[in-house]
Amino acid sequence: MQNKKEKKESGRCEKLAKYEYKKLFYAETYEVLQVLRHNGFFSDIKLKADDNKIVIAHKVVLASASPYFYAMFTKFSERNHELVVMRGIDSSALQLLVNFLYSGKILITEENVQDLLPASNLLQLQEVKEACCDFLQSQLCHTNCIGIFAIADLHSCAKLLTSSKFYIQQHFSEVVGDDEFLSLSSDQVIQLISSDKLTVPSEEKVFESVIRWVKYESGSRKCILPQLMEHVRLPLTSKIYINKEVVKECLINNCHKYIIIIY
Repeated sequence: MQNKKEKKESGRCEKLAKYEYKKLFYAETYEVLQVLRHNGFFSDIKLKADDNKIVIAHKVVLASASPYFYAMFTKFSERNHELVVMRGIDSSALQLLVNFLYSGKILITEENVQDLLPASNLLQLQEVKEACCDFLQSQLCHTNCIGIFAIADLHSCAKLLTSSKFYIQQHFSEVVGDDEFLSLSSDQVIQLISSDKLTVPSEEKVFESVIRWVKYESGSRKCILPQLMEHVRLPLTSKIYINKEVVKECLINNCHKYIIIIY
C-alpha cells in the first residue's frame, strides 16, 4: 500500500500553473486618455504655441511617445512646470501632433505639411516626419519641386532631397520656366546646370535658363554671369545659334571673350 501511495505522489506535476494574457493593442486605453484630455481631467501640462494658443495634455503620454518630451519632462526644469512655451511651432501643427501621440493617426494635407514637417522634426517624431516626406514626394511637379528640394535640405530629409533633386534634373525644361527657379541662389544654379545627370533637349535651354535667372535681378546677378557661363556647354550648340542668340545677348558682353575662346 505504501509503495502505491508513493507512486501516486511522484506522478504529480511539480510546475505551478501559469497563464499570461497580453493585450496587443492599446487603442482603447489611448481613446480614454484622449477623452480625459479633451475634458481636462488629470491634465498636468499646457503647451503654448507661437500664436499664444494653448494645447493641454498629460506629461506621461507625451513622454512615452516622443523622445523630445521624454527628455523635457525627465531631465530638464520643465518637468516641474505646468506651462511650457513651444517656440517655432504653429498651434494647429502642435494640436495635430499631440493628437497623434494619443491616437496614432494624423492627416497630412497640402495646407499643413509645411508646418507639420518642421514641428515633427523638432519633436523627434520620425514616423510623422517620414510621412510628411512621403506626402511631399507624391506631390512633386515642375511648379513645386524646387520648393520641396529646399524644404528637404533645410530639415535634413535625405530621401526627399535625393528624389526632388532627381526630379529637377529630369524635368529641367519645365522647371526653369517656373518662378521657383528664379529664387535659386547662384550656387544652386551652378550645381544644377553643371550636373552630368541633367536632362535637356539641347544646351540652348541651359543658356536660356541662365540668362532668364540673371535678368530677374540683373543688378546683383550680372556679375555672376561669367561664372555661370563656365558651365554652359556652348560647343554643343550650333554656330548659327551662337551668332544669332548668344553673341547678340546684351548681358553676354562680359563673357564675350570667353565664348570666342571656347568656340
